Amino acid sequence: MDIRKVDLNLLVALDALLAERSVSRAAVRLHLSQPATSALLARLRELFDDPLLLRSARGMLPTPRALDLVGPTRQVLDQIDAIVQPRTEFDPARAAHTFTLSASDYVEYALLPALVDYLERHAPGVRLEVRPLDLQTVAKQMESGEVDLCITGLLNAPPGLHQRPLYKERIVSVVRRKHPGVGAGLTLETFCSLEHILVTVRGSGFSARIDDALAKLGRKRRTRLAVPHFLLVPEIVARSDMISSLPERLARGNANKLRIFELPLEMEGFTVGQIWHERNQREPAQLWLRDMLLELAQEPLK
Repeated sequence: MDIRKVDLNLLVALDALLAERSVSRAAVRLHLSQPATSALLARLRELFDDPLLLRSARGMLPTPRALDLVGPTRQVLDQIDAIVQPRTEFDPARAAHTFTLSASDYVEYALLPALVDYLERHAPGVRLEVRPLDLQTVAKQMESGEVDLCITGLLNAPPGLHQRPLYKERIVSVVRRKHPGVGAGLTLETFCSLEHILVTVRGSGFSARIDDALAKLGRKRRTRLAVPHFLLVPEIVARSDMISSLPERLARGNANKLRIFELPLEMEGFTVGQIWHERNQREPAQLWLRDMLLELAQEPLK
């Protein structure tokens, strides 16, 4: 049998005829005339090379072949119905679902504790997989379905993706609490004279923006250490006389061992946001995740 010749309406008619075992009752169920329903039965008989329904004194009796078709026909129609029906709402309290996120360790620090707390209370069956952020590959990862959602500075977002702002962030400078070279305030002269720790997250652009701003003033800073992760920096700063520039949420979270200063140069803040592929634009579970992250991101900075 050539499946390309099978009309879906024939399966709907077959289901009605097998259920009703009467052309007239099947016609009512199908909202068709009796001659039109008889014509459909004739096409079905030709398609399956079987009479399917035989006239008898007790009405129309199904053939063995027809009885074999009852279950599979209903199953196929149920599956088609599930495909074309509107998607159901995502119920986090009952869902067993895994989300895959891509984020830097700074974003993990800023958002994951609150996110995990929320899931513990409201979505116990929801799991998270967090992957390291690589802005060079994350667009392809989302296109293929490997990553559901990326959270990063929107200034760095790859083109062609949906995005939504979560919160505003800015860069501050940090030194250890008893740093001998820093007084009540941090001057540009002191900032440039101290040895710096740079965070070199691929594609983040934080360090480059500071160096660009210094260059416009005809100044440079002294780099002593470059690391690929944000969370290493507060501990290293606390144990050394080096200075570093960090997102404020991370700096405030380590205020017990660091002194926090405004940058001694003008530099605009940045927006942290969500980016996602079109494939997840209307998916109920993904809509829920994005809305919930937006709500959590509005919590005040501590």
